[in-house]
Amino acid sequence: MYTVRKLTVTSLTVLFVTALFIYVNTTLAGLSGAIYTTTKDGTAVNKNIYGSTEDVYLSGGPQNLNSSGLPDDTYYFQVTDPSGKTLLSTDNAVCRQLKVIGGRVAGATGSCAHANGTFNPANGVLTVQLAPFSKTPNNGNEYKAWLVPVGSATISGSDPKVLNFSNSNSKTDNFKAQAEVVVQGSCQPSSSLSVLVSGTNVVAYVPKGNWSVTPTTGVAAVNVEGSSITNTLIPTSNVINSCASNPTTGQTVCTANNNQVYILKGTGLDPAVFTNPLASGGSGFIHFSGGSCTNCGVAMDATHNKAVIGLSVGGTPSFQFLNLGASPSFEPSFASPSGEISEDPLIDPIRNLLLSASENSNYEIVNIATSTSPAPFENVVSPFHEFDSSGEDCSTGIALAPAEFSEPSDVFVADLSQAVYTPGAPGTWTAPSQIQSLTESFLAAGSSGLAVAQGTHTGVVSGEFGGDTLTAILLPATSGSGIPAIGDWLTCNLGSGFNNGFDPHTVTAYRSPTSGHAIALLANSTATMLAVVDLTNMLNPTIVPRTVAGHGCAAGPLPASVVSFVTLP
Repeated sequence: MYTVRKLTVTSLTVLFVTALFIYVNTTLAGLSGAIYTTTKDGTAVNKNIYGSTEDVYLSGGPQNLNSSGLPDDTYYFQVTDPSGKTLLSTDNAVCRQLKVIGGRVAGATGSCAHANGTFNPANGVLTVQLAPFSKTPNNGNEYKAWLVPVGSATISGSDPKVLNFSNSNSKTDNFKAQAEVVVQGSCQPSSSLSVLVSGTNVVAYVPKGNWSVTPTTGVAAVNVEGSSITNTLIPTSNVINSCASNPTTGQTVCTANNNQVYILKGTGLDPAVFTNPLASGGSGFIHFSGGSCTNCGVAMDATHNKAVIGLSVGGTPSFQFLNLGASPSFEPSFASPSGEISEDPLIDPIRNLLLSASENSNYEIVNIATSTSPAPFENVVSPFHEFDSSGEDCSTGIALAPAEFSEPSDVFVADLSQAVYTPGAPGTWTAPSQIQSLTESFLAAGSSGLAVAQGTHTGVVSGEFGGDTLTAILLPATSGSGIPAIGDWLTCNLGSGFNNGFDPHTVTAYRSPTSGHAIALLANSTATMLAVVDLTNMLNPTIVPRTVAGHGCAAGPLPASVVSFVTLP
């Protein structure tokens, strides 16, 4: 006799779990073979502890090419708490399918499939990413992965996320993963455009203006994935240079070249905000190599529902925090002791840090655990590099900064999980770091903009003021030891007459809620075209062939399977 398993669904906002009385059969003799969780490349056997939920991949079959493994078939997979009573996978069951060929897991399948890892020639396995799934209610951060043949399960008629199956027809493996996940929209450099990810919908907000070249007002709001809005040009009285979005609240903050700050929601001004636009504490102008501004950009901390504005206060490079909600309020501004701020600062909401890599070769980090009492720490990098943007993979603490005008592209890489902060007025910080030269990466005005698709360890480096080249980068999945390095990169052309935009840099990145892939968005110089680049596919050499040296496209612009274009209103 067996027991039919029917799982309930929880999310991060649910405060209780409905208990189901389920008999868990650990013998599972009805299905031969084995499954196990592993790293993206499938080289770790039964790795059970992961730094992030996005780092967990599913594999199955033996660790060689000789013996047999799982029966060849198509399977559903899911993630639960360790008891099996609470379903944690957040997407529909139809999206959670993989193939087994020759006894080995051979990648995800279906129109909304999860991301694949990299092929492991030692055992013929192509791993499949388990994320997205919610935080486990288990205090030890423990989870259970499940695999069941599609012919042995049915999808619930009342909830498309839930599978009904006999536990004797399934395989399981327990693992642990850290609970902290970066909320989409956080940990992005201020740059120009932003993305708002809500469910399977992705909306981009693209300012029509910049610091110096295009005095055009308005913000274009367009669907990138899904169809949640009607593509719209949102009118503004002022020239907008930067936007940042909070998907938890649906608010988007946009800064004008003067001291005006707009709060958007959907395809217009947020009607719940009484005074809109707001006025920051900005006055006068500060100057960068790409132009001048009073309000110079905005970065989002979606975890704490606040934004930071990089701005001029009487000509002094400064920052000012904006607490969001129906009644937004500014905190007092504070000056940077380095004398410059980054063109694109960002907030690390996990470590409560403000990162500001600037053109004077100084990488400033401000402890903002108490944002009204910021504590700055400076790191003057030698030899001199003109850092043009700040970047970070917040799940690992790998910090980045591209060096403007470098050929080939130079990128500063540091491991903040090993950082040492020395108090002072201001303080200083050091960490294992290097300036890494990315061979075959030649970008307009050198490496300028940068963004990391949080949860993928994948990012993009872009040029500015023309050209159509970009470089996809693969960052380490772990940190905490040694000197960090970009593990892989590839430089290609976009084609279709695309020209990179002006300052602040017209680039951002996000993790696709449907495919799990790392996606880069780049706006062109006239803010009439948005390039949508699948960085995961771009770094896959079976999709994009490479030069003999290994870091350039072998021929032509990126194929349609990697890049598409959206017309901006």
